[in-house]
Amino acid sequence: MSRMDERGTYPIREFARLTGVNPVTLRAWERRYGIIRPERTEKGHRFYTDEHIQHVRHILYWLDQGYPIRQVKLLLKEGPEHAEHNDDWSNQQQQIIRAAQHLNTQHLDELWNAGFSSYPLAVYYERCLSPVLHFMRSSNTPHVVTHAFEHLLKRKFGAMLLQQQRHNRGPVLLLATNHEHAEIETLACACALGAAEFRVEYFGPHPTPAELDMVLTMTPADNVWIHFHPLIPAQQKQWQQYLAACQLPHFLSGAMPDTSVNENHAQTLIRLPEQLSRQVRRFITDSASRSRVYAENNTHSGGFH
Repeated sequence: MSRMDERGTYPIREFARLTGVNPVTLRAWERRYGIIRPERTEKGHRFYTDEHIQHVRHILYWLDQGYPIRQVKLLLKEGPEHAEHNDDWSNQQQQIIRAAQHLNTQHLDELWNAGFSSYPLAVYYERCLSPVLHFMRSSNTPHVVTHAFEHLLKRKFGAMLLQQQRHNRGPVLLLATNHEHAEIETLACACALGAAEFRVEYFGPHPTPAELDMVLTMTPADNVWIHFHPLIPAQQKQWQQYLAACQLPHFLSGAMPDTSVNENHAQTLIRLPEQLSRQVRRFITDSASRSRVYAENNTHSGGFH
């Protein structure tokens, strides 16, 4: 891993990869909320330490409890007994719903940009966007409005993913879903992992197992993550056979098909979106640990430069 020196210090992009918090959000936490203060090089570049990693874990803990980012500074300093748990997630959700119901695309984009810059994407999706999607789909909102909202959100995630790919040089993850109805959750996961410097490849919904194998011959990946929409019986058998023979480490989420675990390449079963923020961070942490072991082993053997 590309540490700045032997004391355990990290430039901002390396720190983003380790914590899952993108550089834009880290800068917002520093400038707007004052909840993290990086060190500076002589030329003024930010760098972070192992202590900052622990600090970010504490921030993420309070966000997972439902507190808004504006209350986290007080929570870190004095604990929950001094902070009101009247979070503004409901207010953010209502603002998005009102903008969506009026098809106000400019205001929607402004609200999303504010949310994505203030929170890790997985947290913002779980606490704000997912409840809005549930409301839009289950209320009396006209279908054309709900469809337009979903289209705009997919377009936003797609643009974010392309922007991330221009900069990311981390491990390659192939992300797939078997149905367009699961595509928004899949894209949210892709962007959350992309914010942590993973190079996420996503080529649209519903590939067959054979097509996924073909993609892997053209896009070598370190891991495969498949998010499932409920399968019909004919698809169930195809995916069972594919997963039993898969030779890459793979994560499964959604309505997973019943399958035995491949002894050589274990499957990890996860739930989305209810635990998206925690499970994405778990994937990031596990992958960072594997990268650290790989780097140390190759350094000792003289094979890593």
